[in-house]
Amino acid sequence: PREPPRLAAGSAALVLLAAVLVAGVLAARDTGGARSVAVGSGPVIRLAGTDPITAARVDLARFAGKPVVVNVWASWCAGCNEEAADLARLARDHPEAQVVGLDIQDTREGARAFYRRWGWRHPSIFDPSGKLASSLALQGLPSTYVLDSEHRVVSRIVGATDLAGFEEALRQATG
Repeated sequence: PREPPRLAAGSAALVLLAAVLVAGVLAARDTGGARSVAVGSGPVIRLAGTDPITAARVDLARFAGKPVVVNVWASWCAGCNEEAADLARLARDHPEAQVVGLDIQDTREGARAFYRRWGWRHPSIFDPSGKLASSLALQGLPSTYVLDSEHRVVSRIVGATDLAGFEEALRQATG
């Protein structure tokens, strides 16, 4: 007895979908920390919004003349949790730069729990719709954009990294 054509096609589609998902998971696995992708002197980044923790207005323009590390994150993101302690350390160890988060597709409750868990003190901009993040041509979470003192993108890290990766990208911005 042969399978009806619709059932066979549906089974084949499910097998193909499973294969694509497995390949995606394997490709996205942490392979020892993402490294920065140098982009030279890129576009100027302008971001502003409300902090999900304090409800204060956060505007990158407030940090004019200072390098900025923009980390795009979400509380539900596994890679964001992997690098969170190192990002907090970067913010503490490098006062010459300003760390600013961009919390996307998240809840304020999730953001608060994340900040408590990782001891974050730097500001974030709440972006529940992902609209601000889409202006950065986001390629995945987490992503980090390191801006020079004029807020031009000088390096970008796609995926989770560690303190050494953050510091390497920051060195590109501070010369």
